[in-house]
Order: sequence, then C-alpha cells, then structure tokens
Amino acid sequence: MSKFISIFNNKGGVGKTTLTWNLADALAEKGKRVLLIDFDPQCNLSIAMLGAEKFKGMVGTAGGSGQTIRSFLQGYLQNTGPGPISIHAGPHTNPNVKLVAGDFWLNVYSDSLSVGQDLLTGNGIAKFTALRVLEQNLSKIGEDFDYVMVDLPPSFGGLVRSSLYSSDYLIIPCTSDTFSEYCISLIGQMMPQFITDWENGIDRYKQNNYASKDYDGYGKPRYAGWIFNGFDTRSQRMLRADQAHYANIQNANQQLAKDLTGSIKNYTPVVDAFGPGFNVGKVEDMNVLIQNSLWMSVPASKLKGFSQVKGLSSDRSQWSAAQIGLIDKIKGQIDQMADNIIANL
Repeated sequence: MSKFISIFNNKGGVGKTTLTWNLADALAEKGKRVLLIDFDPQCNLSIAMLGAEKFKGMVGTAGGSGQTIRSFLQGYLQNTGPGPISIHAGPHTNPNVKLVAGDFWLNVYSDSLSVGQDLLTGNGIAKFTALRVLEQNLSKIGEDFDYVMVDLPPSFGGLVRSSLYSSDYLIIPCTSDTFSEYCISLIGQMMPQFITDWENGIDRYKQNNYASKDYDGYGKPRYAGWIFNGFDTRSQRMLRADQAHYANIQNANQQLAKDLTGSIKNYTPVVDAFGPGFNVGKVEDMNVLIQNSLWMSVPASKLKGFSQVKGLSSDRSQWSAAQIGLIDKIKGQIDQMADNIIANL
C-alpha cells in the first residue's frame, strides 16, 4: 500500500516544489516507485519536471485535454464520479517517478470544496478524499507506488484539507527565517480544527450510511517532521544566523508535536520517526543551480551531466569546481533524506 505524504507549509518560498521533486527522484534512484501529485494551481511542479513547453500543450482546454488532474476531478463537480487519469514522466527524472500534472483549474475545484455543505453535512466527503481514489484507480491498472507525494499551495484552503485527509504523513519544509517559525505555529492551530471538522463530517455521514467503511482510516494525517532548506555555509559550517534559525524552527516543530498530541485525541497525530528534533534532513541554498535545474527540467543532483544554461552565469557552459562541489553536496543531502524516509516511514 502506498504511503501518502503531504509536503506543506503555509509560507510560500520554502522550496516545497523543488524538495518534493528532488526527493522523489532520489527515492526512485533507490528503487522506490513514487507518484507525484501537483495539487497547487500554480503548477510549478509540473512545469519544473515536464518543461514549460510540454506543460503548456497539456492545459487550456476543457478537461485539460485529458492530460492533467482536471480530467480526473471534473466529474466530482458534475456528480458523475472520477474521470480518467494520465500520468507523465519527466525527461530527466528517474522513470520510476510519475506525475499527475496540475492545472490552473484547481482554483475552481478548491472553491467548490465547501466545508459547511460538503464536509460537515457528510454529503460531499468524496470530494475531500479524491486523491485516495486517484491512487486506487491507478493501482487497478497496474500502476502501484511505494510513495505518493503531494505538492500543495501555501494556504489553509480546501486543497490542503483534501490532501491532509488523504495522507498518512505531513512533512513541513522550512527556510532560514522568522516567518517559517511563525507558520509552524499556525499549522498547530489549524490542523486540529481540520481533524475536528472531519470527525463531525464522518459522524454525520455514518448516520445515513451506518454500514459504510469507505472512509475508515482517512482523516488521520500524522506529523512526521520538517526539512531545513536554503541555509548557507562557510568553511563547511552553517552560518551563525542560520544556526539560530535552525534552533528556533526546531523548537517550533517540537512545540507543534506537543500541540497536536494535546489537541487531537482520536488517533496518534505525531510519529516519532526522525528523533526528538523531528528533522528529516537539511538542504543548503542551491543558488544558481536551482535556476538551471528548472530551466532544463533536471533534478539538482543530476546537473553535472548537463551544461549550464548560458546567460545564468557569465555565459559559461561548464560548471566551476565550486559548483560541482555544491552539486555533489546537495546530492548527498537529498540522498540522506531519502534514506531517512525509507528507513522511518
């Protein structure tokens, strides 16, 4: 059975998309099959992995030409049930990684997810668990995955609720700044309310469907840990300011675990998988590497096999020794995170 992981932080710019993509590629390099779901209306994951031109050709028509997540979800709004699913491979991403491409239409789907009418009444629970059906339908046609990883928008809207209700685990990317620390505390406030809403909705649903077990086990996401992304180093050591932010953010995540454990009582909402600090791993600032990675649709750890995009670094086509060293370091950091996830989740 696939392990569902939501990659989420209410703060934008923390590297959710690049971490999700690079981590999936690293897991696949270690023999795991990974399904990525681009559940962000900005569709950055789809553009990064597939390339802008290919993605442009997949959107813009009704149903996303059958190539995006819209074709699967549209029936939920029309009361016709789930539609067909297309999965895609990136040109330079490990072939064991498949992508359900995003669509700008997800804004429409998000607006349709009414907590009051759909969730609390128990009448529209299916709309909030569609991602589980997506994975199950792929399994029926022989597309099985070890991990399903969902890239999410930086908000507390319906798309995030839907992913959390379908997920086994939550992992939070954080950057070296005060806002990451603050947003973690917001998750501690909002997630218990999400779970309470789910429990109320399921109770109402079972009043009319008392024998149903369709949603048993859903709505129980567990906080697993956080990733420190984008810090800087000098002489092989993290800068003092980054060290201070790391300590503060770790404290905030430890407090998050306490808050969730204290507020959510119907299941264990925290999994102690990555030690008392809950840190899944660290990835330092990719600098110009990230621009090259996105422009060429190449995971950062594989950039040594490609020439630089001219214009991004003084028109050089070859990587400098320092850049090669950074590529190797980032590959090691991402590989370590992948090993941690395989061993602990």
